[in-house]
Parts: sequence; C-alpha cells; structure tokens
Amino acid sequence: MGGGVDLGTLPVGGVESIDVYRGAVPGRFGGNGLGGVIHLRSRPAGGPALAHLRAQVGAFGTKQLSASVGGRRNDWDGLLLVDYSHSDNDFRFLDDNGTQYNLVDDEWTTRLNSDFDSGRIMVRAARHVADSRVQLSHTQDVSHRGLPGIGNFQALHTRFDTRRRISEVNLFGPMADGRAGYRLKMYRSAERTEYKDLHGEVGTGTQHDRNTTTSTGLRLEGNVLFRGLLATLFGGGHQERFSPERRLDPQPFSPSSRRMGTRAGAEAELSGFAERLLLHAGVQMEHLRDDFADTESTDQIEHTQTLWSSRLGLVIDIVNGWKLQTHVGRYGRPPGFFELFGDRGAVVGNTDLVSETGLNLDAGLLYRGEVTHSGLRLVEVVIYNNEVDDLIRFVQNSQRVSRPHNIGRARLRGIETRARGVLATRLHFEGSYTRQRAENLSPFSFETGKDLPNAPPRRLRSRVTVDVSVLSLHYELSHESRHFLDRANLRPIPARTVHTTGVRCPVGDAISMAIELRNLTDNQVADLWGYPLPGRAAFVSLDIDLSLSRN
Repeated sequence: MGGGVDLGTLPVGGVESIDVYRGAVPGRFGGNGLGGVIHLRSRPAGGPALAHLRAQVGAFGTKQLSASVGGRRNDWDGLLLVDYSHSDNDFRFLDDNGTQYNLVDDEWTTRLNSDFDSGRIMVRAARHVADSRVQLSHTQDVSHRGLPGIGNFQALHTRFDTRRRISEVNLFGPMADGRAGYRLKMYRSAERTEYKDLHGEVGTGTQHDRNTTTSTGLRLEGNVLFRGLLATLFGGGHQERFSPERRLDPQPFSPSSRRMGTRAGAEAELSGFAERLLLHAGVQMEHLRDDFADTESTDQIEHTQTLWSSRLGLVIDIVNGWKLQTHVGRYGRPPGFFELFGDRGAVVGNTDLVSETGLNLDAGLLYRGEVTHSGLRLVEVVIYNNEVDDLIRFVQNSQRVSRPHNIGRARLRGIETRARGVLATRLHFEGSYTRQRAENLSPFSFETGKDLPNAPPRRLRSRVTVDVSVLSLHYELSHESRHFLDRANLRPIPARTVHTTGVRCPVGDAISMAIELRNLTDNQVADLWGYPLPGRAAFVSLDIDLSLSRN
C-alpha cells in the first residue's frame, strides 16, 4: 500500500500505535520515503485473556462501537476485533457562495451528503513452531460515504464506497544458536473503490466507476551478528494490478495496468567504543517494470526503471541519556497507484507522473530520561534539509479538483522539536513544534520561490494531562499556520487553532467513561484540501475491560 495512501479512509480500530520514521527508513518497510515512513502498528495477538468493549456517541450523529477479544489457547495466541463507525457529519459551516472576496452573500448552511459508515474485522493468530514463530493476519474494511461536493456546491447524491482486504503471513526465528536470524513475509491486498456520480455533481460529467487494485508480494530477510557488527541482507518481489471498470460506457471493462518489481538490499550496524558509537548504513535497489494502459487509446505503455537508494547515519552516546544523531541519504520513490489512477471526483490521479528522487540531510540531539515520578522523559531537536527532484505533490486547480503533479525541484528545510515529561507524578505533558520552509525551486516564473502546496510553515501541538483523585483531565492545543493549495500561492488556507479538553473517570473496576469537548472556540477551519471542518463538538465514550481468565 506504499505511495499515496489516504489515511483518512483507514479505520482506526485495532491500531495500537503510529510510528513516524523521519530521515533514515529501515529496509524492512520495503520502501523509500523521501520524508520518512509512517508505520501503523496493529494490536498483537495474545497477551492476557481479555475482552474489550467500547461505545461512543457524539455530535453530528456520530456513533462508534468496537469489540475485541484476545488471549492464548492451546499454544495459539489470538485476537479478534470488530469495529463499526457512523456519522451524519451534518455540521454547519460558513458558505461564501463561491465569492471569496464578497462577504455580503456569505451565509451559514448545513453540510449535506457528508455522512459515512465504516466497518472493520481483524483476525490475528500466532504460535511457536520449534524455535520459530508464525504470525497470521487478515483485515477486512468496508466503507460507504457521501461526497459533499466541491467548493460551495452541495452535492446531494454522489457516493464513494471502499472494500479492502489485507492478508499477511510472517515466519521468523533464530539460527546458528542465536547468532543469526531470518524473517519471511508474504502478503496480498485487494482494494475495490466505487465512485458513483450519476448527476455530474462533483466530477466531469456523469460517472460510475469501479476500480480494483490488487497487490501481492514476498520478502525474505536474513541477518547475522558478529561481535559489534549486525549485517542484514534482504530481497523480494511484488506485483500490483489496477483494473478499471467504467460502468456507464458501452464497453465498461478497460485494459488493466500492471507493475512488477524486484527489490534487494543490505544494511549494516556497527557499534564501538563500549557501545557509545553506532554507525549504520544501507543500500537498496528496486527494479520496476510498468505495463500501463493508455487512457487516450487501447495501447499499452511499457516502461522499466531501476531506483537506487543509500543511506549513512551516525549515533553518538554523549552523556547522561543525551545522544547526537545525524543521517544522510539518497532516495527514490515511484508514484503509487492511488497517485496514478485514483479518481473520487475532487481528487484525480495523474498517469504522467514520474519517480521522485532526493537527497536528505538531518542532524539533531535526542534525550531519553529514566522513568521517574518527575522529570523529562524525552527531548528531541532536529534540523533537516531535503533537496528533491520531481517531487510528487497534490495541487488544487481553479475548479477545486486536486491532482498530483511533479514539481521540478524543491527544497524543504526546517527544525522539528518535541518533548515529553512528568511533574510531581500527577501532571503529564508532551508537545511538538515544527518550523519549515518548503520552497518551490522550479524554473517557471509564476511558482519559483513560492511555498509548496499543503506545506504549513509552522505546526504546534501540545497536551497536558492532570490526575486528580480518580479523574484524569486533559487539554490539547493544535495549531497550523496559513498555507496554500496551489503552486502559485493564490489559494490560501487561513491559520487554524483547535482547543480540546476532556475528562476520564473509572466507573467500577472494569468500566471507565470519558467526555471530550473538541474545538472549544468553535473555530470554523478548513482541512488540507480546503474543505470545511466541524466546529464545537462533544463526545461521550464508555470502555469495558473484562478478564476471561479462570484465575
């Protein structure tokens, strides 16, 4: 699922944590992200025999029900999760009636056709086989949502449905008395999207498209530890297929597009000076063969390319938990199928995209403190500079349709900071701040020197949690500065600040209840695409944890 993935379409049920890798990208993720990698970590199978139930209701007809059961039985670790979400999304927003600079005709109106239903079933199982361990996983997602229209036009009938299946098998274990190890991974994913606009409300004319994207892959990794050196070799192959169906055409089935790829690489980590210094390096080669259908004819377009990526990093343990980290890497990434062929009316793919390549440099200080009753637990300050050729970026045009384009040359440089800690046992705080300059360096006069689309110069997030008796109170602040949707910087999105507060309280030994108020100041802001977001909203949730152990 690499490349352009819309995280907003993924249900959060079963997601235990989200790991963000800035800079150096571990080879096990099998991709080369120019800015890093986002890893959605699912809940593991096994653990104590527990059942978890969650119910949430809130503003705009929002409902969420989730149930999971996990534990161990007959040497098998297992997890079963079922999740359902619904929202009418009928919030009020200020409609400018298509006249941005004329305030006279602005009016408050209700968002229409913005409802959604989504469900998820996730099954995971694992067990030991001799010294090895096998893990099985299958996730099934389905969603049915309305598309509310572009700009001030309120679509009433347009729908977008998604069905997604992801299956994965992992087998890993030690070799040579623990001095070496292996990992084998096989996966298959299938996603079917159906875009239905029979009244021509969102897209160009009437459309009823059903697109299916499948992906199958295998990856084998082996590593060996020799004194202070950990060496890893990996390789694998994958195949993707995009099959479109234009259901309103006399001949609805169009030729499929296919991508076949092989990948091989090596990584090494070398520690020295009593493990106070760590040097890591990696190189990766990816060979791709694309066989795409021409959208203008029935011809097939064949193209092959080889992308090389390499990285070198250094970590120095300075003193008392402080570390100096630096990294340099050259990366390349082909456009994903969502960026090439995606079509949901207001977001359209671009088959003319080429691979983006770039040089990444970053350096920073990292502090990890001991877990104590009071004090700093994490401090990080990082500066970065990324030089990118043919950067793939979604750009919104004058019709408010977003489409990915290659931006000839760009530079992204800035500073990222974050901190986390505890004061007097009861007060927990965390925060992050990013300041960047994302500059378009293309030779065209109307865009050179301008900000890149969808790149706010400043981002701030902070959260404070206070434990008072059995209550847990929290306050959260999120801020993004003004940014632009287009390359010429003519379509601005105003700065947005969102305040959130809430409280959680136990009700008995196994039940807890939470109340949360979001967007306290009722700030009518917009998302990264320029569409309105809800104002003030309240939500109530109930969590029940039941032990299934006979003990």
